[in-house]
Amino acid sequence: MTSLLGKLKRGANYALKWTGHQIDFEGHFPSFGRLVGHLDRAGLTPKTVVDIGVASGTPWLYDAYPHAKYFLFDPTPQSMPHMQAIAQRLDAQVFNIALGDTEGSVRLKIRPHHSDSTIFEEVGQTDVVEEREVPVARFDKVMPAFQRPAFAKIDVQGAEIMVIKGMGDRLRGEIDCLLVETSTIATIRGGPEFAELFSSMHEAGFVLFDVTGLLRRPLDNALAQMDVAFVPENSPVRSDHRWAS
Repeated sequence: MTSLLGKLKRGANYALKWTGHQIDFEGHFPSFGRLVGHLDRAGLTPKTVVDIGVASGTPWLYDAYPHAKYFLFDPTPQSMPHMQAIAQRLDAQVFNIALGDTEGSVRLKIRPHHSDSTIFEEVGQTDVVEEREVPVARFDKVMPAFQRPAFAKIDVQGAEIMVIKGMGDRLRGEIDCLLVETSTIATIRGGPEFAELFSSMHEAGFVLFDVTGLLRRPLDNALAQMDVAFVPENSPVRSDHRWAS
């Protein structure tokens, strides 16, 4: 059933369509704050936050959960001072390593914006500052015990499926919400796209819950990346299946 406000907005948009303007619906826009609200109402305010792919920091995440215990992961030397600074103001443990589905090392291509560093080759021209061998570990091997509810963010420039595989059974058993940056059009050779991520998460017993961010590529304004939130299929945030009150 459509609300009165919704009917009024649709009526106004019908009248405005000839002018090229419209009234946008706030609920249509991706929002990390909306996800925070859902988790809070379900009693899932994180006691633990795992930031995988810190780069220069994730301020919106730290602002949302200033009292959580943080575990910060990033393999670039450029990220290390940022992680150390974050650990001075938050309860955080720093890991200057990459996460993946193996133990050992990996060749990392560090770019001028070190947040774009990746193990993959870019499609098209790009600058590489240096290539560096960095240690890589599995989450389920290196991650210490932590309190729940637990929230994890993954932003690893194409290595997200590797990180998820390396979480092993700890993903299903210990993570209450996973936010992943994923590609709809992969701009790195061999990089996974959303369909593969969705399949991997489904196999782990997780379902898509929300989209918190969208990024369009400058080439043609096509949707290229999304920040997507997954939760366990039986998560409390999904307990109410009604469309409206």
